[in-house]
Amino acid sequence: MLLILIIFVELINGIYMTNQFIEEPEDIETIIGSTIILRCRTEPIHQTQVNWCKNDFCTLGKTRDLPFYPRYQIIGHAHQGEHHFKIVNVSLEDNGMYQCQIQAGPRRSGSMSRKAKLTVLQIPTSLSIDNPIILIENVLSFIICRGDDGMPEAKLSWHIPKSINYLSINDYVLLSGQSLRNSISNLTLIPNRSYHGILIQCQAHSSAILLNNKTMITQQYIQTIFRPEINISLIGQQIENKIITIQCYVNSRPKLIKIEWFNGTDLLNVTNENRLSFILTRYMHKNKITCQATNQVGKTNQSIELYITYKPIFIDKYGNKLNNYSVVLVNEGESIELECFIDSSPSSLITWIFNNKIISINKTFFQIDYIQTIQHIGIYICSAHHSFFGTFNRTIRLALKGPPEMIEDKIIDSVYVGQSVILVCSISKDIPIQEIYWSREDQSKIISNEKYEINENESDNIIKYKLLIKNVLLSDNGYYICTGINQYGSSITKYQLRVIHINHLLIRPFFLYGSIIIGIFISFILIILALINNYQQKKTKRIRKKSSTTDETISSLTKQQEYVQHDYQDEPNSIIDQQFIHNHTNDIFDSCQHDLFYFENNSKRYSTVV
Repeated sequence: MLLILIIFVELINGIYMTNQFIEEPEDIETIIGSTIILRCRTEPIHQTQVNWCKNDFCTLGKTRDLPFYPRYQIIGHAHQGEHHFKIVNVSLEDNGMYQCQIQAGPRRSGSMSRKAKLTVLQIPTSLSIDNPIILIENVLSFIICRGDDGMPEAKLSWHIPKSINYLSINDYVLLSGQSLRNSISNLTLIPNRSYHGILIQCQAHSSAILLNNKTMITQQYIQTIFRPEINISLIGQQIENKIITIQCYVNSRPKLIKIEWFNGTDLLNVTNENRLSFILTRYMHKNKITCQATNQVGKTNQSIELYITYKPIFIDKYGNKLNNYSVVLVNEGESIELECFIDSSPSSLITWIFNNKIISINKTFFQIDYIQTIQHIGIYICSAHHSFFGTFNRTIRLALKGPPEMIEDKIIDSVYVGQSVILVCSISKDIPIQEIYWSREDQSKIISNEKYEINENESDNIIKYKLLIKNVLLSDNGYYICTGINQYGSSITKYQLRVIHINHLLIRPFFLYGSIIIGIFISFILIILALINNYQQKKTKRIRKKSSTTDETISSLTKQQEYVQHDYQDEPNSIIDQQFIHNHTNDIFDSCQHDLFYFENNSKRYSTVV
């Protein structure tokens, strides 16, 4: 019974303590730096009997000014039961659970209010997109938006144009100092060139932002970069010894750093010029010319293979160039295979010709099984016909093995005493020569000294072995022998030198100049005779003209004589007068003849008579 009474009393006391809190603190969210008040009101009791607890720590202070916590203070009218908790310049360290406590006293138990949660909010100190947004075309890329130092952490969202296709968006939070949160959003995409210049936005959302009635948005323009794009082309004809130009068109973002040109793997030059000009050679055939462009993204190259048209040349089986003339030495009865390798582009048509007749077509080799002097020895021509450059020939002389072949140009030479003379010995190079020397009959070899000078000149097929004899004397008269030796034997050629005495040297100019003088004299005489003949012709013409005029005069006088005779015939007795007339007529004829003589020498006299 006593126990029941005690329990009843305690129950009544407990109900009384609970009713002591008229107002208890509520949960609060506030922005950092603000001032807040947690409310607590009780029945009127002494102020010392009420204090506040933070996170179950109830020793903040016994006085209302809480001197150990300058930003904390208990305010209100204590006699009215107001014990509110004030926090000035709220900071993150104020986050926690707060309670108002009534301490126990005489005949009174203590009491605790409900726990009130204080949440301090922080707007992100910064919202940004990692910049600049430089993306590489067709490469997996990320665009990152960051909201730093928020409480609670900000939620990030993207405003992306529909033209951009992204793969995913990943959000995550990182702890910062003082329990703040960093929000990160990762946008994953594979960009292409069309994304360049597009504006995208990132927005932050949080209760702190909403509480402050603010909007946080950041934005950036996308920059899409790419490796250089190359388009290579060739300008000009691909013909040997012609100049061609290779054009390298480049599209690039960012700008080019350099352009490099390669011939195969060999670097030609480093330049920013996108044109390369050079002269084509046959050795560049099927070479790859490469244009390589470099920017900050990387390198790109493109090649063009050369197909050069070049004229035929004759080569051996190892690719070495051959002369267009060669000699093959054989023995009669043996077999031999003649070769004709041609380097040309495009390929040339091969034709074998012997004695002006085609003996084989489109074959590199020509086989002779059994050599006969009459049928096979001679000149063989390998003819290469090229579709662009025409026909080229290589001559192969098939010759029998034997001693050197001497070519005689001039074997007799005349020279005057005191002069110099050169004797020339010509030897074919078709058969190899081991030794050549000059000598006189029954004498040893001639060597170069003050008297003799020996020189050797070579052309394609001939060796000219020259002997210069200085200040010729009568004793130098005679035969000089040129001897050629090879592995098959020797050959000689004799040259006769005729030395003419000095007296003959003087007679020769006499006859020369005498002939010239006689020729001039004869020419002078012929000119004189021609002038006289011309004068005689003119004279004859004048005489003929004079004769014609005189005949007319004589004819006129004859008529007058007839008239006179006729008149005197009418008077027969006038014999004396007739005699006078006859005599007078004769005088007239004599006078005419006398005038004719003077006509030849004096034209004035002739005109007087007329």
